Amino acid sequence: MTERGAIRVLHVDDDPDFLEVVATYLESEEESLSVHSEDSAQAGLERLTEMEIDCVVSDYRMPGMDGLGFLESVRDEYPEMPFVLYTGHGSEEIASEAISAGVTEYMQKETGTDQYTVLANTIVNAVEHTRAEKALRESEQRYRTLVEQSHDGIYIYRGRHFEFLNDRICEITGYDEETLYGMDIFELIHPEDRERVGEIAQRRHAGEDAPNRYEARIITDSGETRYLEFSVETITYEGAYAGMGSVRDVTERRRREQRLDEFASIVAHDLRNPLNVLAGRLDLARETGDDTHFDAMERSVDTMETLLEDMRDLARLGMPVHETGVVDIEEVARTAWRQVEGAETATLELDDELPTIEADEDRLERLFVECFENAVVHAADATVHVRTTAGGLAIDDDGPGVDEPERVFEAGYTTDTSRTGFGLAIVEWIADAHGWRSAIEQSPAGGARVAISDIEQM
Repeated sequence: MTERGAIRVLHVDDDPDFLEVVATYLESEEESLSVHSEDSAQAGLERLTEMEIDCVVSDYRMPGMDGLGFLESVRDEYPEMPFVLYTGHGSEEIASEAISAGVTEYMQKETGTDQYTVLANTIVNAVEHTRAEKALRESEQRYRTLVEQSHDGIYIYRGRHFEFLNDRICEITGYDEETLYGMDIFELIHPEDRERVGEIAQRRHAGEDAPNRYEARIITDSGETRYLEFSVETITYEGAYAGMGSVRDVTERRRREQRLDEFASIVAHDLRNPLNVLAGRLDLARETGDDTHFDAMERSVDTMETLLEDMRDLARLGMPVHETGVVDIEEVARTAWRQVEGAETATLELDDELPTIEADEDRLERLFVECFENAVVHAADATVHVRTTAGGLAIDDDGPGVDEPERVFEAGYTTDTSRTGFGLAIVEWIADAHGWRSAIEQSPAGGARVAISDIEQM
């Protein structure tokens, strides 16, 4: 057996002696060939239904169905089957009809044995060509499926324009395909990152040392800033220089990293005072033996425990929500209200028809608790109202309002020195984890409104 894969040939001719001669010569000429003979076109069609055949070789003039009729029947059922019309009764008219009907090769029978070498080569070449085309189509289909279903954006660009992009690029950027193909790709890059990204592209094009992997920000169609991780290689596309890249949205990862940095800063700042008190009181207790210092030390320890507990909650509650359930807003709000210290002197009001949404019920309950506690702490007799808005929900109060609305979601910010200042930061992080937006506004009663938007109601 040669390195070629086995090739099963169906030879149809009404001359049994000729069938035997052809089979003998073809199989001796090319070991990969296995010849199966039939003496009529009808028998040939039946053989095609019984076994897998790679190539058909047929005479033209035969009783009943002739070679062209046989070819048409084969093409109806096996449109890609290599078919060699091998006849001793040829003419230009027959050759023309055969080509029109989709014959792969047209050969005339000759005298001598050299014709079998030509026939063997013709069969092998036709089958290998068909197999190569099939493999290429399957490979392209697999690649296309891989590209289109990839979680990463995949694109090819030349100059400053896209030559190819998958659907994920549209999802990441928010632009439709037609718009992306028509725009300068650097319009997508955040203005503060364009010069750096442009320099990387120029160095790569010039064959200079340039990073293949880097991060940059983009501005989406809605104006949102997203952090992307790029991986780019130089390729030749349609005979010219081009770049092929994949891109992954790492915005959530960057936000988590920023929050970790924020954690570290808050921990360093907020733990410093109780640690200083603890160290100072410990020295005094050693020097004086006065037990009263231990009370202050215990208070410092309690303060640190509270800070660390809140920090742990921030880390957990800010993680993206992957599993949700159907949540009744009214029920969750009432459950949260029962957990609020001081709620007995305040009033909770709910809209008559609060929506049902998809959310993490535990985290949503915590969001309400933090909003309610914020209102009650700043006004003991506050009236808190949960409303439905066009974009989602609002939690209003009639308290003193907010002095620095731009800072209220900062972790650690508070106007009450007895509190850690993580409450509304937790609200923002829970909203972010669901893909919602949060904002602080003035309520109709002049107090504070925590607005949660981009909530899809059921």
